Amino acid sequence: MPDVYYARPSNFLSDPRDRTVIVGDSEEDVLQKMYAYLASPEAKERYPGVEDPTELENNIRTCIFKKGTKAIHNRPPDAH
Repeated sequence: MPDVYYARPSNFLSDPRDRTVIVGDSEEDVLQKMYAYLASPEAKERYPGVEDPTELENNIRTCIFKKGTKAIHNRPPDAH
């Protein structure tokens, strides 16, 4: 099964109403799709302060995750 990467604009732009999830086969793929989304009319209306999405590259890269690697319930049973 190939790796799947994803990012949510709400993670780095602080808008909990935005439920958009950008999915791609690599981090670069997700980054390019995120740039395209942030340049779209829908995103321009929601995030008027984002004039050039490429300025947010480091923030976006920090919020790109690989599916299946999120650390949830990672404590051993005796630590609860």
